[in-house]
Amino acid sequence: MTHWAILRQVVLGVEDVDVAAKELREELGLGEGFEDPMLADIGLADHTIRVGPEAHLELVAPLRADVSIAHWLAKGGGPGGYCFSIQVSDVDERVATAERLGIRLVADLPVDGHRVVQLHPADMGLLVELDGIADPGVWFWDAIEVPAPEAPQVVDVLAVDVSSPDPQAQAERWSALFDVPLEVVDGTTQLRLGTRVVRFVAGERKTFTAVDLAAAPGVEPRTVRLSGVEVRVR
Repeated sequence: MTHWAILRQVVLGVEDVDVAAKELREELGLGEGFEDPMLADIGLADHTIRVGPEAHLELVAPLRADVSIAHWLAKGGGPGGYCFSIQVSDVDERVATAERLGIRLVADLPVDGHRVVQLHPADMGLLVELDGIADPGVWFWDAIEVPAPEAPQVVDVLAVDVSSPDPQAQAERWSALFDVPLEVVDGTTQLRLGTRVVRFVAGERKTFTAVDLAAAPGVEPRTVRLSGVEVRVR
């Protein structure tokens, strides 16, 4: 079977999860979220909100001054794009490829019976989590029931922008890691992870700077800035 990788979760690093979640819900018509019960044990506050049936926006904030995200927030001058969760069919092979490419691992642990590996942000442009769930129809949060939003303005994640001083080199590294081809669209190099697109753009800081969300029927396109990230409703 052909391998695949799906961008499942877009994570914003913030200083106050409650404030940021309220802003997301009010601006984008999103529903109530839920917490990852494991993250408090490692010093992180967390809130995850569904965007349509498959994608999620997650907010994480430090509960203590000594956790890495606290240093990340201080270094970057505030909130911004922090992490992607990418579901892969062949996590062992992806990890072997990462090691061959010189991409460092910062975590490797079992979660609910699945291998979860985090890759170093200096190598990937941001923290990247590989979630080894071999069935593309299964995700960690499937059993969590939350009320559907009454008037959603967005219904899916379409694309994200990853910035770095050398976007072409970053794109080639991602292409080699996930074994997916690069495309050039309107002068920007990108690749596809499932139905979602990762674009590589020039920027001084390695991070992700923008996310495109699919507008619900009848919702006009617009661009807003939320938690340090440009959010484009399309």
